[in-house]
Amino acid sequence: MNSLLWDMALNVGMLALIASLLTKIKIVQTILIEKKGSLGGKTVLAVIFGLICIFSTYSGIHLDGVIVNTRVIGALAAGIIGGPYVGIGAGLIGGLHRYFYNIEGFTSVACALSTFAAGIMGGIIYPYFQRGKWNITLLFAATAFAEAFHMVMILLIPKPFEVAVQTVQIIALPMILLNSFGMLIFISTFKNVFHDKDQESESKLRLALSVAEQCLPFFRKGLSNKDDLTSAVSIILSSTMFSGVIITDRQQIMAMDQTDPRISKEYETSYLNIAKKAMQERRLVTVSDMADAHPLAPLLKYHSIIAAPLIQMEQPAGCLIVFVKRRWLRLEADISFVGGLATLFSTQLELGEVDYQKRLRQKAELYALQSQVNPHFLYNSLNTLSCICRESPSRARKLLMTMATYYRQTLDSNRHMISLKEEIEQVNNYLLLEKARFEDRLSVTLDIPEDLDCLVPTLILQPIVENAVKYGVDDNGYRKIIISAYQTPEEVAITVTDCGPGFHPDALNEIYSESSSSNHIGLVNVNRRLKSIYGEDSGLSITCTPQGSEVRLRIVNNFENHLLTARKEPA
Repeated sequence: MNSLLWDMALNVGMLALIASLLTKIKIVQTILIEKKGSLGGKTVLAVIFGLICIFSTYSGIHLDGVIVNTRVIGALAAGIIGGPYVGIGAGLIGGLHRYFYNIEGFTSVACALSTFAAGIMGGIIYPYFQRGKWNITLLFAATAFAEAFHMVMILLIPKPFEVAVQTVQIIALPMILLNSFGMLIFISTFKNVFHDKDQESESKLRLALSVAEQCLPFFRKGLSNKDDLTSAVSIILSSTMFSGVIITDRQQIMAMDQTDPRISKEYETSYLNIAKKAMQERRLVTVSDMADAHPLAPLLKYHSIIAAPLIQMEQPAGCLIVFVKRRWLRLEADISFVGGLATLFSTQLELGEVDYQKRLRQKAELYALQSQVNPHFLYNSLNTLSCICRESPSRARKLLMTMATYYRQTLDSNRHMISLKEEIEQVNNYLLLEKARFEDRLSVTLDIPEDLDCLVPTLILQPIVENAVKYGVDDNGYRKIIISAYQTPEEVAITVTDCGPGFHPDALNEIYSESSSSNHIGLVNVNRRLKSIYGEDSGLSITCTPQGSEVRLRIVNNFENHLLTARKEPA
């Protein structure tokens, strides 16, 4: 008996060693941690555990025509770890092998059936052992029950019954106890896969949060400041084991750093192609090999490339690209880390954009408020109204209503985007007040199609018209303002033309450089807001000729315009 126990203990130890080696194999790790196993993965697991059953048969102890073995561990564990299909497959493989291993054997049929039954039993209790949540008591009891069922099959099937009873008396206790304890050891080895995976994920999450926290100040200004993004890239590179990090906007590389000289800027076009693919597909892209003729092929012998899109206001704004050294480990952890980091950066970009738009809105509102309550403007308007009151009280009442409407719309609106028709109505109210002052010295022409409408940022057109009224005066003291708009498949273009002397070159430089000290602060704010909302290429376009000035703004006519309808700005 002691010798039998010792031999079985050695077999259990060999199974534990096999389990330990299996959990180091990448494909086995990948299959085990899959939330929804594929058919191919389940087939692989069934074959692996079936082979463990076969090994247990070969390594069993031959005793009076029976084989004392640990086969139940392989079959039962297959169902517990891989589910019903894996358990049935492994049990079928192990059972068929046991039957054909010794067809004439005294217990061949009983052992084959009990092995298959153990696989089924493992599949039945599989839901109670999901994702490494092991119940040791249930595991021990299930193994003991499966082995007890094995003993019952030996008593029922083999003949003569007396020999079967004698056999069970010898092997029952050692097989039930040692296989039950052996199952605990065997399963605990596989449990470590889930434990290590969870620890690795937790560690990566902590690192991602730490990196994101350090990079937060550098993403507040979006993806336009190369110095800030270079600092963020340096933080990512120094905090991780990556060989290189790149951050792009929609068109170009904004920052890049690397520890491996093979990650060269000469492959910039290839890097951008990967980034554009990630942005277009709005998903994380992994590149581990290329055709030999591809420029990145030599680099990919040593590194894998992971690219994750950076999403801002539901649209791709750029891409985070990292280079990971190729090694005999799972890449999934790095993929998950990069995906999480990109998500955190995207959130920071959106928060930065909201904060930036809020500050721009506050500046625009402050400018609008100052321009409307400017003492000169207010004095001139009231003075004009007082004169009109004596000449035409009814017209004065209409102008007062216009002024009230104008102030209400200007100061009460808390929408970030309004329709073009609403913006034109607001401009018309302003022009009615100015026309009452300048009379026939101010002429306004509107050339906007009746059916043309789109969403525009609030108070985007009014500062341009105000600037034209203020500075667009010809040599005879007349002001001729033309407001026109037309639509193309890509955009809506709005122009404001005057007949004044035009902008001084210094004034243009101040507007384009967004100088806060400019005398044309209204145009500076409009230019800044347009670029912030529609992109760096969507600022104001100002043309000066001897006949006057033309200020053009472009409203992008695509999905982004539609998405902005739902955005609200704080008051």
